[in-house]
Amino acid sequence: MTDSPRVALVLSGGGARGFAHIGVLQVLEERGIRVDAIAGTSMGAILGGLYAAGHDADSLYDLAERLGWRDVLDLSFNAGILKGDKLRSFLSEYLPATFDELDVPLAVTTTDMATGEEHVRLQGSLIDAIRASSSFPGAFEPVVIEGRTLADGGIVNNLPVAAAALLNCEYVIASDATPPRRSQFVLDDDEGSWWERMRATVLLERRSPMAQMLLRSTDVMQAILTDLQYTLHPADVRFALDMPQYRLESFREFAAIVETGREVAERTLRYLEIERPDKLPPVRRAATAG
Repeated sequence: MTDSPRVALVLSGGGARGFAHIGVLQVLEERGIRVDAIAGTSMGAILGGLYAAGHDADSLYDLAERLGWRDVLDLSFNAGILKGDKLRSFLSEYLPATFDELDVPLAVTTTDMATGEEHVRLQGSLIDAIRASSSFPGAFEPVVIEGRTLADGGIVNNLPVAAAALLNCEYVIASDATPPRRSQFVLDDDEGSWWERMRATVLLERRSPMAQMLLRSTDVMQAILTDLQYTLHPADVRFALDMPQYRLESFREFAAIVETGREVAERTLRYLEIERPDKLPPVRRAATAG
C-alpha cells in the first residue's frame, strides 16, 4: 500500500446548507481519509475551525444538533441586523484563541470591504477571523482586524480552493454547499397578522418579499461567481451538494441537510472508486460528481 497524499479539505459557505459538510466529514472519516489541512469560508470556516481544533464529525453533529441557533444570534441597531456577540461567545467556548493552537492548519477566507479583495487569514486571532468570515452582508456586522474591515468570504469566493494552495498539501477535496443558480422561486405568503409575520421573520421561519428577492439575487450571483472561480482553481474532488430545497436559514432541516452531505459524499467516492486513502485518483483537478 502506498502512502496517501496530504489532503486539504475546502469547505464552502452556505448558511444552514453548510451543515452538509458534517455528513461529508463523517464519510471521509469512515473511509479513513485523513484531513491534513482545511480552508473554509463563512459556515465552512466555523465547522472547519471546530474540526481543526479536534472536534470530530460526530462531535460536530452533536454540537450543532443541541445548539439553539437563537443562542448565537443577537439583534443590533447599528451596522447589521445581528451584532455577532453571541456567535463570538460560542466560538470562544469551543475554539482556541489563535491559529497556532489548532491541531491542523486552517485558512479562513474573508472579504476586505475597502478593496473588494479576498483576504486569507492564517495566523493571529482565530475567533476574530472566523467571526469576520461569517459576517453575511446586511446581517452580521463586519469585523476590523489590523485596520481592515472584513466580512463574509463568500462575497468574493464561496469555495476557496485557491486558499488551499497556501496549506502545503498535494491533494484538494472540496465540499460545495453554494446555493444553486437554478431553484424554484416562490414568495413566502403574507398570511397572519403583522405581528405574526414579524415574529416568523425574526425566528427565520419566513422571508419578507424584499428579503426573498435580495437573498435569491445573492444566491444567483454567488453561484455564478463560484463556478467562475472554480474554473480557475479546481479541486481534485468536488462534492457538489445540490440542495435547491434548502435555504441558508433552513436550520430546522439540520438532520436532512447532514444526510444529504453523506449521500453525496458516498455517491461521489463510489463513482470515483475511492474506498480508502491510497485510492485517491491521480488525475489533478478534474473529478466532480453530485
